[in-house]
Amino acid sequence: MPPNLIPFTSSVLAKFNRRRVSPTDTGRPELPAEIWIHIVDMMTPEERDNTKGVNRLFFEAAMNDKYRNLSLVSQDGFNFVETMEKLLMPGVATRVRTLTIWPEDICRAIYPEKDERPRFKTVPVDKKPDTRRKKAKGRTFKKDDSPEPEYTVIQLPNLPKPPARLQMFKEALRGLINLEELSIKRRCRLEYPTRPLPAQISSFLPICMQECIWPAVKKSVRKLTLDVDNRLFEAFIPEPKHFPRSIQHLVLVNLPDEMIPFVRQLTSSETGSLDKLSIEGDCQTLWSALEIMPNLRDLELRVPARIIQQTTQPWIDPMHKLLADNAGFIQHLSIIPVEKEYVTESFGYTGIITEPWYHRLGRRDSPKSLHELKSIKVSFPWRGELTPLSREWTRILDYYTSLGQYATSLTVQELLTPTALESTLSAFALVRQRPLQELYLNVQILSPGVVETIIETYPNLVKLHMKFDKLLPDEVWPSLFEPSKPSTPEAILAKILQQIKERKYHPCPSLTDISLMTYVQGNGLRYHLPLMKAYAEVFPSIVSFAGVRDASEEGLALLEPKKVFLDATSDSAWS
Repeated sequence: MPPNLIPFTSSVLAKFNRRRVSPTDTGRPELPAEIWIHIVDMMTPEERDNTKGVNRLFFEAAMNDKYRNLSLVSQDGFNFVETMEKLLMPGVATRVRTLTIWPEDICRAIYPEKDERPRFKTVPVDKKPDTRRKKAKGRTFKKDDSPEPEYTVIQLPNLPKPPARLQMFKEALRGLINLEELSIKRRCRLEYPTRPLPAQISSFLPICMQECIWPAVKKSVRKLTLDVDNRLFEAFIPEPKHFPRSIQHLVLVNLPDEMIPFVRQLTSSETGSLDKLSIEGDCQTLWSALEIMPNLRDLELRVPARIIQQTTQPWIDPMHKLLADNAGFIQHLSIIPVEKEYVTESFGYTGIITEPWYHRLGRRDSPKSLHELKSIKVSFPWRGELTPLSREWTRILDYYTSLGQYATSLTVQELLTPTALESTLSAFALVRQRPLQELYLNVQILSPGVVETIIETYPNLVKLHMKFDKLLPDEVWPSLFEPSKPSTPEAILAKILQQIKERKYHPCPSLTDISLMTYVQGNGLRYHLPLMKAYAEVFPSIVSFAGVRDASEEGLALLEPKKVFLDATSDSAWS
């Protein structure tokens, strides 16, 4: 069943199947409810909203899309009351799957600091119903002489007092019994790091968390994101009876030390079911406190660049110790530096070192190798400041290759120059313990020779996904650099397609899927279908583009990332 729809209960499906109409009565084929759900899942949210009157399933899908994401981030009292009234309506709260809440702003919406001014609303004036003579005249003459609609301004009713708002907040959150993702953040911490915490918020947070949120989500929430100030954590930790034991994905941003016992409970095999952990920031104390996590399968680390570059011994350094202790459980690893600063450290040696200390974590004879690793995603720090031939860059590349020698899927998030691409491909190929099957790259220049190098380096490749900035032929094309006769993009593409057809590529019978995307000015990322078709003619084993068989321009356009422009002045909670 599609995950983005509500989990339709068996009773709803059975009731819908019993009401199916015979083809002899309607002239349409008889379809079971499961087929209707699949049809609905293939539609865009706008199309679902336009077709919600077709039947019950279309209506349920449209309502689920409308109320799926809830954001309680506004300090406006009118917006808060309107949202709570909507949540208290039957069948609305049970459709919410994602909740983002900023406790400080919600506190100000419940307890306003200033007197709230009355608000007004413009509404149309009710017209008298048309007489029969006027209706007949309208049908006879094409010209519409009806007057313009009139509007009037009315005053909205006064908002409830703070105690009543708090009661509405409690009752509304109790209805979020199907919530799957919960994100708690403090926005003002980012804007005003030294801003004092109001005493009213300190007293509101225990009520918000212990009486409202934790009891409602302790059985249903699967993903929890925490990014708040450490002064809020004393009242944040749930009581034992409200401990969320169903969390599978935990996201921590700049975690304070006060939350370590709570995280240890979530990662414990006895009290938690956590299988994915995402950590951002320098959390050395947390890494040291975490023990072996047998349920952990996915680990994402967004750490300062200096931590990746440091040369402390792996059995002493907290991050390397965390990887070593869970080497037998981690299947998916992501290491992304979040700082662009350039740090030069003294490594205490002279000359060329072929095996730094931290390389021992992934040595072939090391018992702590990540031998269960299936995929690895990496990025290089200090983008644009280090050349691929620099010592720091090669050290980090050496560390990444030591970690990913057993992985069958490799993702390099950094934009690679031709020199960096060649170094990265050869470095991962030298330490390979298992054949690489999936490769995801972001390259600066794509040419026929680049694909040939990839195929020769990894002959067992099954899936190749590349994003490129520029498309150039192999040799230096004179007309590319002649100002008097500039080459058009169409001419460059025709030259490259000709080179692809004429080049004798190394056979790769395992390659079944290829995906090539480029940045188009004003449109973002777009699939390059002519280029993918050219490679499909050279490699007959390719049967799909971006995982889609018989792909077309319209079909691939549905998979492309869409630009979304948010209204910064909007206070709508359902966005």
